[in-house]
Amino acid sequence: MWPWLLALALPALACVPNSTAQADIQALLAAGGRGYTLSLCPGQVYDVAGPLNFTAAEQEISTEGYPTGEARAVLRVVSGMCAVRGNGAGLDGVRLRHVQVDGNRVGNAGAPGSNEGNIEVGGSNRGQVVEWVRSFNPRGWTCLHVVEGELACANATIQHNDIGPCGHDTWADWADGISLSCANSTVYNNTIVDATDGGIVIFGAPYSTVSANRVRASTRVMLGGINLVDMLPWKPDGNYSGTRVVSNFIEGGYASAAGNASRGPNAARALIKIGIGVGPKVWWAETYQNTSRGGEVSNNVLSGAFSFGVAVGGVQNFRITNNSFVGNATFIGSYGANCTQWDKTPNPPTALLREPDSLVNVEIAKRDDYGWTDGRVQGLTCFVPPPANEWAWPYGGGGFNADPTTSASTPPTPTPSEVKAQDSAATRFVPATCLTLIAAAMAALV
Repeated sequence: MWPWLLALALPALACVPNSTAQADIQALLAAGGRGYTLSLCPGQVYDVAGPLNFTAAEQEISTEGYPTGEARAVLRVVSGMCAVRGNGAGLDGVRLRHVQVDGNRVGNAGAPGSNEGNIEVGGSNRGQVVEWVRSFNPRGWTCLHVVEGELACANATIQHNDIGPCGHDTWADWADGISLSCANSTVYNNTIVDATDGGIVIFGAPYSTVSANRVRASTRVMLGGINLVDMLPWKPDGNYSGTRVVSNFIEGGYASAAGNASRGPNAARALIKIGIGVGPKVWWAETYQNTSRGGEVSNNVLSGAFSFGVAVGGVQNFRITNNSFVGNATFIGSYGANCTQWDKTPNPPTALLREPDSLVNVEIAKRDDYGWTDGRVQGLTCFVPPPANEWAWPYGGGGFNADPTTSASTPPTPTPSEVKAQDSAATRFVPATCLTLIAAAMAALV
């Protein structure tokens, strides 16, 4: 069918059914022009062999009625790596909303080996939105990538999404949850579970705010919770000017069975090696002797099992204050083979680690629960978790021997009025899972 005839024929339908060929769905986007909404049908699965591409500014791909949970339409990758692409030219203000994206990665089938993720947005565009989206099992390196374009991406909003699992925790099979490389952007109130590389990885993204997100290791080992460790692509190298990571809740693994009075085993060995990593030395050791500049990491709350809660090395003009721990936390792991490849080995696991010789004009303050350890910050992902049967994991997180009244719970389903109000920054719907926990934890520590 000619695209213009298809565009005339299908708008009468409440939604575009999954019996429609992908080429015809793409033709609707091409013919629809600026502001067109591609409405998918609730509960239906759409197999995509290559991405659906936005074609004009302010277009939207969403599920009819804006449902949440399993009622959202599923875009399932059957060929290639990417399900939705919105990083081309002229795509200001495009929106991906209320859908699920299944990368359909089968088993433990080797390294992702791709520079694409389940969702590719950003580019040299402004004002794009990804919200109320579930993205999981990517074939590539990330569940959601907001790319910088020609260092011109700005004002993206990534909110209310549930992300993960992403990648496997076997060597080089990792994948990120959210990969942010867009300036002046907002990453708000997302839940990221079992993103095996980094839960949220910030590639500079100057003047962006990452807040009120929940990152958790449940059944996999995660290298990092929230990472500010990459030097590229924003100029000058290591540019985190005005980037703020504030009021996030990061959970390592918890005991999955009984052990002693305070700790138990974890069948999956789940933990987060670095809860929050700040500076290139944390990740890259001496490979890149560079410095990151200008960001803030404040008022974040951590709980569960880590090798390092917060680690800082190779930064200048940063503010790192009032990050704290709530409930039960342990700092565990042993030196892996890669820990001894340099002339100096990194510091053993600890709650808060900094390397004073690599810090310039850095404000570091803490609450009274843990003190900072001064030590060697050098490629801390080299640590390996204890054996699954070792009593090393704390109780908590709503799991074994945990108090459910103090643990995170499933976010409540928003009402229609809350969904309608979510586009207003002043009236965003905020589930209790993250902000309530953070507020209670911070109040208890004052």
